[in-house]
Amino acid sequence: MCWASTSACERHRPGTVTHTPSHCDAQLFDGRSAAAQPVRLSITDGRLRVEGECSTFDVTVTSVRWPERQRHGRRLAYLPDGAMLSCDDGPAWDAWTAAHGLQASLLVQGMQSWRWVLAALLCTVAVLLGSYHWGAPWAARKVVALMPPSVEAQIGETVLMELDERWLQPSKLPLLEQHAWRERFATAMRRAPAPPRELNRRGLPRWNLQFRSTPKDGLGANAFALPGGDIIVTDDMIALLADRPDALIGVLGHEWGHVQRHHGMCSLVQASLLAMLSSAVVGDISQVITAAPAVLGQLAYARDFEREADDDGAALLRANGMDPAALAVLFERLQAQRSAKPGPKFELPIALSSHPADAERMARLRGAKAAP
Repeated sequence: MCWASTSACERHRPGTVTHTPSHCDAQLFDGRSAAAQPVRLSITDGRLRVEGECSTFDVTVTSVRWPERQRHGRRLAYLPDGAMLSCDDGPAWDAWTAAHGLQASLLVQGMQSWRWVLAALLCTVAVLLGSYHWGAPWAARKVVALMPPSVEAQIGETVLMELDERWLQPSKLPLLEQHAWRERFATAMRRAPAPPRELNRRGLPRWNLQFRSTPKDGLGANAFALPGGDIIVTDDMIALLADRPDALIGVLGHEWGHVQRHHGMCSLVQASLLAMLSSAVVGDISQVITAAPAVLGQLAYARDFEREADDDGAALLRANGMDPAALAVLFERLQAQRSAKPGPKFELPIALSSHPADAERMARLRGAKAAP
């Protein structure tokens, strides 16, 4: 391609030209000098013709790069040899390109319309809300179902180690009493509507009932379940329900509901879904396991999870000839305990007393039918 000298082109100062859809006046920057060369553009049979005082040439339209245009400002086009076309008259350029079928894509047109941008924003918000309410819980259950049992067991062990180091202490209950409660719960579970086998469907132990004490102003009367099957009951909980063993069986049944439904893992996955999905695909769970105590310690079970666990606790009581309303006794006493000792208190969101029952939940337990 031959170009005239810069000095010759600089001498050209065309006057105002009326643009037509068949032609468009522009400036050519050849990439060799900073001076612009006035040119006239036209398109015939799929070829772009560039006519200037210094030179005339043509290239195929498909070889030209037409950047996404802005609503305001100059229009640009990049030629295959590195040269650039520039037009300050946006409306003229748009009319010329439109006349030759070089309109912006539907995506670009949508991006330049505030109505389409607003519609896209509303759709995005709707998708995010839908994902939060329905997509994330569904995806969490699917991820947990595909997760190797060893992952859940390892996360549960890590969380328990963290709790033992910071907030829990060895139980002060006599070993015989601990053993008696384990036997009592095992006997009740043998009468459950669907008695668990030695290993559940995920290959994990049925449960591992453990007792812990807590320091003053610690967790207090509490019980909670961890991924992998650990069910932790505090000495204060045993003391709180010493006269109502049926209520304590309901509490253990409630926590067993969290275990068998993998609520702990589902909550963890929902809170860190992207990280868990990446870990499931890549196979590296080290970061998730490291963060599990902090993440799970800040999570409260969803209302639906609590309803499911309440139903499991009520079903266990019914299967053992006990009144499901006994589980409501626990919440009444926890509320009375809170009222008697107001003030700040450490709470673990996954623990039972950290999410006391509301009126609807207690009404469901009192309304549950006892065994005939």
